[in-house]
Amino acid sequence: MKLLIAIPAMDFMVTEFVKSLLKLTNKLKDDGIDFETRIEAGTLVYFARDKLARYAMNNGFTHVLWLDSDMVFEPEILEDLQFSGKPFVTGIAHGRRKPYMSCLFKSYTPEVVRWELKDYPHNTFEVAACGMACTLIETKILENVIMKYNTAFTPTEYFGEDVAFCDRARSLGYKPHADPGVRVGHVGHITIYPEDSFSYEVEK
Repeated sequence: MKLLIAIPAMDFMVTEFVKSLLKLTNKLKDDGIDFETRIEAGTLVYFARDKLARYAMNNGFTHVLWLDSDMVFEPEILEDLQFSGKPFVTGIAHGRRKPYMSCLFKSYTPEVVRWELKDYPHNTFEVAACGMACTLIETKILENVIMKYNTAFTPTEYFGEDVAFCDRARSLGYKPHADPGVRVGHVGHITIYPEDSFSYEVEK
């Protein structure tokens, strides 16, 4: 395995993500894994993802571990995703804003139906599409998608970047899977206003 840790980012990374990333890279070094970490910054996430995909293709990487810069994960995340034996597998992540919906899709056409927490199987299962927040994928899938479509992640009229990629991959016979044993935290932020009196309680 030659691994690219691919991180599309805006203009900053969440502290808890950085802590998770450092723990992961330290473990990979200890385990003797051949890897490189690459961050692609920019406001167009799909453009950053395409650049990272092409970098993996052009530099001999066999696998890409996609990590969003606002996720929290265990240092064993790589081996946990590898355990499924699937060439395209994601961890379980939910949105960071209410109603905190799953990033896993049962269907995306003709209607969008998301998996719900109570419905997750106990073992690795196929999904129609998934977010790429914490996803391990063989580079050959990215390469074949780009060869056919000249892009991997460019959104379409109907789909955002992640679902658009999944749709392209499925058209070539690649099926995304999810591993319910791989739980990933999504860092959110809450704004407190003066009216929220509980935030001003003082211990006596």
